[in-house]
Amino acid sequence: MDERSAPGGGMSGNLTAPTPRRRAARFLLAALPFAGAAAILALLLRRVPLERLAAAFAEADAGRFLLALLPVSVVYVALDTGLLRQALGWFHPPRLPLREALSLRAVDYLVSLWNARASQAALLGAMGRRFKAAGRTESGYLECAGTILFLDLCQRLHLLCWAGAGAWALGSAAPEQAPAAVAIAGAGLGLLAVFLRGRLRVGAARLGPPRWRLLRSFRQAGARRYLTVLAWKAPALLAAAAGHHFALRAFGVEVSFGALVATLPLIFLAAALPIGIARVGATQAAWIYFHSGAASASPGGEAGLLAYALAAHLTFLLANVALSAALLPRAWRSLRLGGPAAASAEAEEAASGNPASAPSARA
Repeated sequence: MDERSAPGGGMSGNLTAPTPRRRAARFLLAALPFAGAAAILALLLRRVPLERLAAAFAEADAGRFLLALLPVSVVYVALDTGLLRQALGWFHPPRLPLREALSLRAVDYLVSLWNARASQAALLGAMGRRFKAAGRTESGYLECAGTILFLDLCQRLHLLCWAGAGAWALGSAAPEQAPAAVAIAGAGLGLLAVFLRGRLRVGAARLGPPRWRLLRSFRQAGARRYLTVLAWKAPALLAAAAGHHFALRAFGVEVSFGALVATLPLIFLAAALPIGIARVGATQAAWIYFHSGAASASPGGEAGLLAYALAAHLTFLLANVALSAALLPRAWRSLRLGGPAAASAEAEEAASGNPASAPSARA
């Protein structure tokens, strides 16, 4: 046996064995989200004592709360899955069956209970294995990662567009920091989108990124596709604003629909910050920051608003998982075993007589 391949022998043992410093670094990195969430919640509980928060939960109308918010999850899951299927049809044709797209989203929703970035990594793993099992050599992990990044960029552009429109509609009633933050972030993301497509000009020079496989989806995405993504996402945001408007009343808090249209996008952007577990912490801080004035003028007060922010966020995450739970076993088999569910789906599509989906047609 070669010395380097012997267990614990040679250089490989030194390269693979984690040092105490590396183990400590990994532990600290894993602990950061917990520490971030705990620190933010501790600050919020200094502002809203725990006994008042518990009383707000006890006085809430759970039936009214669920009746207002559960339809929001139904709309969100339907549109989110449809958009993923549409994007995969653009960049990784042929378009997947709806049940396959929902199984991919099921992985995303389940892992998002832990962390938003980890859920994107899990979605990438499920997509990559699914396409590898189907023999789609043009849709490897880098290409799939580019599609996820494209959707992520569109999500931020969509939220900033709505935040800007809401701030303009509210005028002086909008948070004073909102217009400047929206304008700066929106302009930056817009320039990034133009640059990634290779259409940014400075004088006579055209600027563009390297032709990496990771950026293939951005090169193929014209303005029409960006606008299509924004159109797919708009109903979900409006449904969320309406749902939160009515659900807040279950906790004794009144916030207008217009104010929610202006601030929900910023709350969702805060939720995407990698400083908490399951997006807990930053989300609740954003609710308090933007709507503490409305809460103070309502019977529920800030305690009702904080209780609502916790309940609404966790209900949304769990409802998304529950709505796609039936396809989690199928998604897990595809992710864990290298894609047998994906391969069988390709066979079903080919047997249905769709020539675009047959492996021989793509060869």
